[in-house]
Amino acid sequence: MRVHRYYPFSAEQTAVAVNVYRSAHSVPMHRHMFWELFLAVRGTCRHTGAAGETTLLPGDLCAVPPHADHCFEMQDSVEIYNCQCWPEQLNEEERGMLWDVADNSRCSGVVRLPAAQAEYVRQRLDELLREQEHPRENSEAMRRALLTLVLVAVHRAYLQQESDAGRMQRGSRASVQWAVQYIEEHLHEPLDFGALAREVHLSEAYFRQRFKEVTGLSPVDYRNRRRVVRSLVWLQRGCSVSEAGAQVGWEDANYYARVFKRVMGYPPRYFKNF
Repeated sequence: MRVHRYYPFSAEQTAVAVNVYRSAHSVPMHRHMFWELFLAVRGTCRHTGAAGETTLLPGDLCAVPPHADHCFEMQDSVEIYNCQCWPEQLNEEERGMLWDVADNSRCSGVVRLPAAQAEYVRQRLDELLREQEHPRENSEAMRRALLTLVLVAVHRAYLQQESDAGRMQRGSRASVQWAVQYIEEHLHEPLDFGALAREVHLSEAYFRQRFKEVTGLSPVDYRNRRRVVRSLVWLQRGCSVSEAGAQVGWEDANYYARVFKRVMGYPPRYFKNF
């Protein structure tokens, strides 16, 4: 049986380390002896791990336990914050929080952080990185404290995500699942969300509320996010920005470019180089 390569800890003589990966190069299947928590900030990539396979977009966060195989397939240039910590340095509660996230197979081990929470986590990781690069008195204690803040914020987001999904399971789950599938199959077409709500016998306001509880996004934001991901394929096939936007239903190239940059952090022309 093939044993995949073990990657080393990114810093010496510390229990917690952070690095920022900025590249368009994919990362092959590998393992490590430590916990890894990574936050997608810009770009998109395909992550495969024990909990499943998923496309990561900005604001998505995963936890990978020690000795677990995983890899990244970059679909463009990305920016990913990578936080590493040795398992023996964690207390029981911290280990439990990480395992909750890592074992979340329903969402392929992904916590989809709202914008404010994603920014909060990124800022704490930036502080941790500064302490790592410019250590001062009690720097190790500060890094441990910042790690705890990150874990609590992520775990609370995970619990909220699970709670929203649970409410959906007790309510109109099938209705929203049908709507998600319909959106996926008609991404390039104009969509009337009021008509979708009527199709599943819900008021438009209640439909929008239920949809956001399940997906974490409004119907419009969900459709826009999926359109952006699909348009990447056309950009990388050599289509112009206006052609790629039109392929997924946006005839206004300027509007397409604005939405694309809001979702990906970069304008669409940036991805024509990959």
